[in-house]
Parts: sequence; structure tokens; C-alpha cells
Amino acid sequence: MKTQVPILLMAFIRPDLIQKVMKHLAKFSPPILYVMGDGPRNADEEVLCEKSREIALNPSWECEVIPIFNDCNEGIVASFVKGMERMFSEHEFGIYLEDDVLLSKSFYKFSSDLLMRYRNHSNVGHINATNMLPQYKPKHKASYIFGNFITEWGFATWSRMWKSYDVNIREWNSINKNALISEICFNFRSKRNFKKMLELHCNNPRPLAWGYQWQFNCLNNKALAITPSANMSLNIGFERNDSTNTFGQNPIASKLQDCDFPLSHPKEIIADLQYDRVVSNTLCPSDWSILRGKVRNKFSKFIKI
Repeated sequence: MKTQVPILLMAFIRPDLIQKVMKHLAKFSPPILYVMGDGPRNADEEVLCEKSREIALNPSWECEVIPIFNDCNEGIVASFVKGMERMFSEHEFGIYLEDDVLLSKSFYKFSSDLLMRYRNHSNVGHINATNMLPQYKPKHKASYIFGNFITEWGFATWSRMWKSYDVNIREWNSINKNALISEICFNFRSKRNFKKMLELHCNNPRPLAWGYQWQFNCLNNKALAITPSANMSLNIGFERNDSTNTFGQNPIASKLQDCDFPLSHPKEIIADLQYDRVVSNTLCPSDWSILRGKVRNKFSKFIKI
């Protein structure tokens, strides 16, 4: 397989966002660009699809561009699987990127270095571009930490991990569910919600998402995720009517940051449970925390009156 690191870019009906994404990609000029374009859902989307594809197929830097286009609309999940299958049939590793995610100029080198460093480490399976807690400081001033949380807003991984991915997570019914969930959930509400989503997607012929299954794949294979100490991605797809899964304000938006090279590596490959716990409780607060917040808000209003 080729050792260059390609990028798989999803292009659909948001040419204005694709334009911004391509501008950021030009800062590090990836040598290989796969463009996965799903088909329009109606006549109004045909023009937007064509514009998005045209922009993605014409980068401002020299690179190999490989189109993967659907004539009809197959949906985000089927398109994700189709694009990843194609990229990993030809490459040992790669980067996945959607049309509303901006990457910092450091991420390509950051992920490329770590894809090579951990290429034969089965206990490492995913490289995040997003740091949901950029204020968190890793031990020993390392450039990154290990943990169990994956993020979908730009990430890198290996073909060995893709081979074990099952969008229908059929193994869910044959494993110790509580043990797996406890690796990533630290309160009852979080465990309940995560379990509900895995059961929803298990053997579902029409899955609503692909991310829960990818998280399951990493947990089930005991493959940790790398998270950079600097936040290297920003989702700009919020507060738009044409978004699929991002609504309202971005709850974890942080400015793009770059990292220093050479990278400073952690002394051991072990999950930073403190980071995982804070992320888990931030994304899904406990029932008690929510109740306490409501009570505090009511009392604060009463005191102000």
C-alpha cells in the first residue's frame, strides 16, 4: 500500500463551506485528495452538488484528485462507508474530513508523524483533530494524550482499524456491554444515552449515523484515541439550515491552534482517565448535575428579585 497520507473530503450541497475548507487545506497541500460526493436529494440540490464538486476537484495546489461520486443520494452513512472503503483499499492510513471542518496547518504533519509512529500498535486506533478541552494540560508537557473519546470533526486512522469497522455493530449483542460503556461513560445518564444509541444502530439496516459505530469499534478493539494538546479543528457548520447533524451554536468551539515540532510523546500508552471523565461529564452531565443547575438558576433569579 502507498505510504502517502491522503485526505477523504466529503462534498455535498454547501459550496461556500467547501471553498473555506479547500483554502485551509492549501496551507499544507496534501498530495492526494479523495472527493466523496453524494447525489442530490431533489432538483434544487443539483446545482449545489455540482458547485461543491467543482470546487473540491480543482485545488489550488498540485495533487492527485480522485472523485467518488454517487448519481443518486445514498445518504451520509453509505457515502462515508463507500469513501473510506475506497481510500483504505489503496492506502495504509488516511484522514477523513467533512465539508464543514477546518483543520489547522499543523494537523497534517501531526497526524502523519503519529500514523507512522503507531502504525503497528494495535492499542492505538484513532487520531483526533479536535481537542474538546484545549485548556487541559497533559502530563510531562506532551504534545498529545491518549484516551477513549473519538471526535468526528477531522480525524486520521489506519486501514487495520477500518477492516474491523462494522456499521451494524453486530458484536454489540455478544460482549460485556456494561464493561465497554464504562470505559467512556462516567455517570448513569451518560451510560444510558450511549447504550441507547448503540442499541439503536445494532443490526439497523438504515443507520442514522456512523460515529457511534466507529466509537464502538475503537472501544471493542481496545484501541485508544490520540488527542492533540492543541485544538486543530473547527466545525463551521452550525447555525445553518442545510446542516445534517449540527444545529444551534457549536458547544465546543475553540480557536484553531498549531503545535510545535518535533512532537513530545507521552511516556506510556495509557488512557488519561481524568481527561476522559471531564469530557464525558461535559458532553453529558449527570442527572444530579442538571437538577442542581436548575435549582441554582431558580434561586439566583429569586435572589435578584
